[in-house]
Amino acid sequence: MDLKKLFSFLIMMFCITTYSAQKFRVYYDLKYKADSTDEEMDSKKMILDVKDKIARFYSYKLYRSDSTLIADKKVGRETMTKSMDYDFSVIKNYSTGDVQKFYRIWMDAYEIKEKLPKLNWKITTETKLIDNLKCQKATVSYKGRNWEAWFSPDIPFSEGPYIFNGLPGLIVSIYDTQKNYDFTMIGLKKDFEEVYTENYNIVTIPVNYTQLKKVFIDYYNDPYKEMKAGYTKMKTVDQSGKEVSVNYNELTKQKQQQIKKFNNPIEFADKIKYP
Repeated sequence: MDLKKLFSFLIMMFCITTYSAQKFRVYYDLKYKADSTDEEMDSKKMILDVKDKIARFYSYKLYRSDSTLIADKKVGRETMTKSMDYDFSVIKNYSTGDVQKFYRIWMDAYEIKEKLPKLNWKITTETKLIDNLKCQKATVSYKGRNWEAWFSPDIPFSEGPYIFNGLPGLIVSIYDTQKNYDFTMIGLKKDFEEVYTENYNIVTIPVNYTQLKKVFIDYYNDPYKEMKAGYTKMKTVDQSGKEVSVNYNELTKQKQQQIKKFNNPIEFADKIKYP
């Protein structure tokens, strides 16, 4: 979407109604480093859906998956696979003051519900144009990272990506000062088709942070527990294609090294310290 061409139209469209009556979708491009030693950043397209007092933030990949699932259901066709791309997914409920966060470990999805954080924004007088949108700078600290946000007072909605909210305008850009995480708005729609059910049409396991950390540690200590128990199957072959027995000790070492590389979570203060 070309924000420069749509700027005047968007201002007129969004200013005529109040936030509580609004239904709109914002597209963000997220660049991030899950491994702080990486030179290149990963990229993910994200969606923010706001309707009444609910704001859902989730990946475009998950959106496409849910779209396919619902379309298949309408014609009586079974969906073979469903995305489990729950990274950075949150639901902000302003009626209850809660936020739900979602995490994936192997084939399970976990959910933490907590109170929406009270973000202590410091709004500065610094301004700049971002794609013809006049934006103002604000800063905040959250979970071990310092963030710089640029919000547009001309789009008068107190919303933004991930857990961020509370500014007098839509957040157009927000990044941590170490540039490990960077959200940039790339599109905006007044209306949208809802293609999900409650909690993204998934069955989640409710946990608190202590329980979630234990799950992560347990998985790190024995990532192939279910396979060794026979709940799921794994087959390995040599270069000639001949099936060979699985060396779980070696696979575990490789998996643990991989897990430790994800040492740079967005909520850095809650970083898990593996053995």
